[in-house]
Amino acid sequence: MRAPEDQLIHEGLAVLHQTARRIARRLGRRIPVEDLIALGHPALIEIARTYDPSRSTFGAYAATKIRWAIFDGIRRETRWRSAAARASALAASARFAEGRGADDDAGAPATQEAYAARLGGLLAGHAAAMALGMVAAHGDVATLPDAADSPEECASRAQLAQVVRHAVRELPERERALVERHYFDGERFDQIAQDLGISKSWASRLHSQAIERLGELLRAAR
Repeated sequence: MRAPEDQLIHEGLAVLHQTARRIARRLGRRIPVEDLIALGHPALIEIARTYDPSRSTFGAYAATKIRWAIFDGIRRETRWRSAAARASALAASARFAEGRGADDDAGAPATQEAYAARLGGLLAGHAAAMALGMVAAHGDVATLPDAADSPEECASRAQLAQVVRHAVRELPERERALVERHYFDGERFDQIAQDLGISKSWASRLHSQAIERLGELLRAAR
């Protein structure tokens, strides 16, 4: 049975505060927790309105939706340019993990070698996702450089962007389209899935496949 919206909002406030504090820590506290809570609060209202108890628990549903709302809010706010890249990297890494969920639940590898291979692919995927998120975020604010950036940091970022974009161009067509449209063109994930004629959950898995492949390409480029 679905709880009343005001009760869900009350329950969701604890989730909102916890999620905001966690994101603040991961961003090195560059953004006040209160600002992150403000970014997530409108999403909580929508969550309480649309929550379907037959699909998931409220806490898990709210935490996921609030996290994406806060990340999206950070990227839209130009006053947080120095934190936007880190937020974009964290969001890309989280989306990669989300799409890998079914694979991670498939059971432990049979051998130590298989375990090492899986772990290596996982770490490379997260590194590739974060690099892609960083490149995408800095591309959005390229005309507004952060005054704190040193010439060395700017040069390093430009080199990373060149390597990442070249690797993205080597992805299979559907994977490349999803990555370029979401990260470089700023399109919504669900809209891309609809245009590709696939479900959002399948798009999430396709995204993770693309990130894993991108990780392999970046390792080969070293």
